[in-house]
Amino acid sequence: MLELVLTVVNLVIFAVCFTVGTAKAAAARSDRDTTLRITASVLLCASMVYLLSAPAVYRAVGTLTGSPSLPSLLVSSAILLCVGHAHLLTLLWHPRRRTPDALHRQVIVWAPMYGLAIAAMVVLFWTADLTGPARPLSFATSYAHVPAAFVFEMVYLAALVAGIIATVRQCRGPDGVIALPERPELSDSLRLFAVAVALDFAYVVCTAAAVITAACGSHSLDFLAAAGSVASSTSALVASYGLAKPALAAREAERADHASLLDLWETVTEATAGTERPQMTLWNRRYALSDLLAEILDGAHSLRPWMSPAPAQAVQALAETHPGGSKLDPPDLKALQTAATIRYARQRRDVARQLGLPTPIDTPAATSVEKTPPTLARARQVLIAKKLSDPLVAQALNRMS
Repeated sequence: MLELVLTVVNLVIFAVCFTVGTAKAAAARSDRDTTLRITASVLLCASMVYLLSAPAVYRAVGTLTGSPSLPSLLVSSAILLCVGHAHLLTLLWHPRRRTPDALHRQVIVWAPMYGLAIAAMVVLFWTADLTGPARPLSFATSYAHVPAAFVFEMVYLAALVAGIIATVRQCRGPDGVIALPERPELSDSLRLFAVAVALDFAYVVCTAAAVITAACGSHSLDFLAAAGSVASSTSALVASYGLAKPALAAREAERADHASLLDLWETVTEATAGTERPQMTLWNRRYALSDLLAEILDGAHSLRPWMSPAPAQAVQALAETHPGGSKLDPPDLKALQTAATIRYARQRRDVARQLGLPTPIDTPAATSVEKTPPTLARARQVLIAKKLSDPLVAQALNRMS
């Protein structure tokens, strides 16, 4: 019954990790971002850990390959690769250690450690006498009496500890990524990493105690191996969520910005009450926000003939006399002026079209929409969108009516 439950749970987690990892790998094909590629790789690697750890799959792979315990080697190697991925990610997250020279030095130091550990594990595994049946939940303690299998476990646990310590040092301490003000968006993810690392240490301690005791002829602590396995699986889940959290937060921010920009889109385009609003769906999520921003900028440009510096001047005058207006930050004031300019231009255009008036000659616009750097365009347009219904904008327009 326990094996059935663990098989179902592991397969569900495998499906989630594999799906997210595949999606990130597809995105990495066009994004060319190293961090995104490594994140995709570690999620796919973690998914293999869960797949092969499922007791039913463990037994099936062992039967198909003629080596009942082979999945233990594959799972242990995959876990070390996951730790190596996490180690590399913390290097890439560090503003001062992600330079090519610094990364090159770290790779030269650590890649041989992970590589040699896995190579030694492969040699020890095939040297060990593992003629017994598959033991998906108790491999470490069941074969602890076999010298090569015992050394296999010790090499694996030692490499795991070395990788964990190195990763923790990258995250914490006075110069760790958590302490760096340049990377505030990673603080939550790295705290989750810290929890995952603590669980990994619990796994190492429990497994080492169980294996050493079993090697001495006593199986009284075998339950610790099972407890360690649960800690390891939980660690992988927490770490995977930590990796996914920045992406999830970015997606949520994109959805929020998309919703905020819809009012601005309606204002600057030909949209009417019956016009269908652009939607952000699962299928167009990657391009929906960019397309919306492009339409907004095009629409703002089309309003230029009806734009006037008067609304911006009215907002400026009101801000100087309005309570708290003098405390407005320059970006907020500029966004208010731009919002007023856009709303006024839309009103003038609608009136002109109702009266059948010709389009006036284009004049320099009293807005800096086109001058905004591309990297700041999204934040700039979102701020303008939020100011469209600001009371100060409404007062400025009422003054001009």
